[in-house]
Amino acid sequence: MKTIINGRVYAPEGVIERGVVTIAGDKIAAVEEGEALPDLTGAEVIDAAGLHVIPGLIDLHIHGLCGFDAMQGQIAEMAAELPHHGVTAFLPTTIAAPLEELVELLAGMADTIAARPPGSRLLGIHLEGPFLSPRRTGMMDARFLRPFRWQEGERLLAASRGQVKMMTLAPEEGEALSAIPRLLARGVVPSIGHSDATFEQVAGAVQLGLAHASHTYNAMRGFHHRQPGVVGAVWHCDEIIAQVIADGVHVHPAALALLLRLKTPGRVALISDAAPIAGLPPGEYSWGGSQTRPQKEVILDERACRGRDGQLAGSVALLDAGLRTLVQTVGLPLETALVTATAVPAGVLSLRKGALAPGRDADIVLLDDTLQPQWTLIEGQVVYDGRAGR
Repeated sequence: MKTIINGRVYAPEGVIERGVVTIAGDKIAAVEEGEALPDLTGAEVIDAAGLHVIPGLIDLHIHGLCGFDAMQGQIAEMAAELPHHGVTAFLPTTIAAPLEELVELLAGMADTIAARPPGSRLLGIHLEGPFLSPRRTGMMDARFLRPFRWQEGERLLAASRGQVKMMTLAPEEGEALSAIPRLLARGVVPSIGHSDATFEQVAGAVQLGLAHASHTYNAMRGFHHRQPGVVGAVWHCDEIIAQVIADGVHVHPAALALLLRLKTPGRVALISDAAPIAGLPPGEYSWGGSQTRPQKEVILDERACRGRDGQLAGSVALLDAGLRTLVQTVGLPLETALVTATAVPAGVLSLRKGALAPGRDADIVLLDDTLQPQWTLIEGQVVYDGRAGR
């Protein structure tokens, strides 16, 4: 039994100024006011005085960090690093690559997920590419993009042994539109991204079940008052949950605020879209590469990662940094910003995570007043103690 006392607890029904969270095994047993402490005999007590007690952060879209790259199969290493940033569960995310390389990669990632490595929980795989628009490549290599063909998509799903939980695709390319109901039936969340679709094409996809958008604003047809495009459709369609990067570079704070106002925080999923060099010092780096895919040379400064052509190449701000942007720059109350990084992504994947409530997984983070993680617990176990330097 573990008990967290004296913290400012962010529960679904509101903030408890001096709360108590009781953990039994890997689940939350109780969340209560702390005026009268429960019997703590035999309990491991964590005194959270002066700290915010929040649900663990969930990242649906991350390519790597600290030199570890999902495309190199280094997802166990990613899992070990993410608790330092308050991330307790995540979807490691691919980029476009030759089909044979992806088949081999997905099989290896499935093996790692089955082994349940320590650290942040691996929720499955987010397949971003190759079924994307060559008109909206972003940092993807256009040579490896291809129209959706169900036979190829099914081959990738089979290679992952059911671990692909989200697939970013351009619904206007190939057979992607008709694949949406089939993906949903296989337990895969289709997400529009890297798309040049018209507003009408997105609306048609929504009718077939599309309800998610990858890194809204980036690598998608923008808004025009006579052709609302993908961005306009994301704003307009209540069904769509909009991922967004809040690093202060990919999306202007005013555009972040507009998205949150139009969608409401309950329909926005904060993501990092972090590149493998996130967390490394500024400098010049090579991203990935394989026998069939060249390395991408990138330049990292204090705020962004760009290719030599100036194109943004993923984010270097992890999810806790995005949370700080929403609070400190956009001006959201912490309890509101948290929804986008906890309850919303948990709902997308139907997880028993994302909230401090009885019966939920005991994924808990303690933040200081600058919103820096100080403790991270995953399924009731302390996996990061910042004050002890581990």
